[in-house]
Amino acid sequence: MFLVKYKDFILSKFKRTEPVKSIKFQNLIHSNHFAQNLFGQSQHLCTIYDNSAWHSIVLETLDLGLIYRNVDNEFAKDGLEDGDIIYSDYLVKELLRYFKQDFFKWCNKPECDHCGQNTSENMTSMGTQGPNAEESKFNCGTVEVYKCNLCGSVTKFPRYNDPIKLLETRQGRCGEWCNLFTLILKSFGLDARYVWNREDHVWCEYFSPRLNRWVHVDSCEQSFDQPYIYSVNWGKKMSYCIAFGKDGVVDVSKRYILQNRLPRDEIKEEDLKFLCQFITKRLRASLNDDEIYQLACRDEQEEIELITGKVKETETKGNATASKTSNIGRESGSADWKAQRGEDGK
Repeated sequence: MFLVKYKDFILSKFKRTEPVKSIKFQNLIHSNHFAQNLFGQSQHLCTIYDNSAWHSIVLETLDLGLIYRNVDNEFAKDGLEDGDIIYSDYLVKELLRYFKQDFFKWCNKPECDHCGQNTSENMTSMGTQGPNAEESKFNCGTVEVYKCNLCGSVTKFPRYNDPIKLLETRQGRCGEWCNLFTLILKSFGLDARYVWNREDHVWCEYFSPRLNRWVHVDSCEQSFDQPYIYSVNWGKKMSYCIAFGKDGVVDVSKRYILQNRLPRDEIKEEDLKFLCQFITKRLRASLNDDEIYQLACRDEQEEIELITGKVKETETKGNATASKTSNIGRESGSADWKAQRGEDGK
């Protein structure tokens, strides 16, 4: 009886029409640039990856035989049986390995179009320019231009934001890596969301059925369930970390900013909470009662986790301790680039 009444309370709260909140939302968007930015990102990031045609293209492009063979081998090695809910965790870990080691390439500087492979160290930046008509077709925001010190030719590095185009180019930095990897997770039917950090980094989260919670996933680092790596291992200073998914927008800063906190003065805390809740309610407007209730219960569990800093299960204590003390600094990117960004652990 209590659970029935509680469910009714949650649903009535969600479905309640409150014109005053709509007015507050509009005023906030028009008066606060940070709120406007988050809302703009939500309109893109909360919907773009749920594209069945794109999912088909991804699955046709990746080596599914290799991926599932590796997952099955690891699964069997650990003595697990088919149907175990832990399977998706193994799948995500293999996708991280495959993406970083076999499929995608980090690009500090592009290879010279004329000289060929292994020439990126001979490239000198000449600045940036806007995209041409062809590059614009693939949601390219800017184009980096480089000159080869050996032959003098010019090579362009378009920063594409179209994940399907990235399946073709297979190179980039953290923006391209997270963009495509989020789509890959969704293509395998996994519940995933995109995490944006104001201090210029992005990564993913995946909802683990076994752990019954959101798990940190960073394809650049091949990192699974290590939310501490940014503030602890890299020494990165951060202020805001916001997660964008098809069912909601959440401030997950407390999960990742364990030290080296920067001031949070872009928006009032109560306004940020209101904004995330308002956008989330909009995103769930078409869901049925059971779906709304299940997501609300999941929200409450996550809120408790973020407030207390406690999770049901993470890495084993030994592995977590070793990771925090031995892996200092970011793996991906050149030494100079990491130092400029304050991500080298120094």
